[in-house]
Amino acid sequence: MNNKTYKYEKYMKNLPYIKDLQLYKAVGMTLYLIIDKNRTLKFALSSASTNHNFKPKKRIEDLVKIALPDDFFEKRQRANAPKEKREEAAVRHQMLKEMDSLAQLHLKGLFGQG
Repeated sequence: MNNKTYKYEKYMKNLPYIKDLQLYKAVGMTLYLIIDKNRTLKFALSSASTNHNFKPKKRIEDLVKIALPDDFFEKRQRANAPKEKREEAAVRHQMLKEMDSLAQLHLKGLFGQG
């Protein structure tokens, strides 16, 4: 027997009760592809909709978005960004912060304590 546990099953528990079996299977497949196979939402929706012969995709997508945390895709995108880009952004952010504080000091010098 295959007793492998999949990560997507944890997210399936967040869903409300789904009467339609095809919709339930399509949502499960979509979550599996997104979480366990690291596929895009668009690809997962298309595959699940085709395999389980379920239209419209929007109903699947709405349930998937209920199951996943709000910041799921944002976190995954940030984690998949190249390391150089992340470091570059951190340096840029630090420089902007310093420039902003210098601008504030300059304005205080021009207009006095305001």
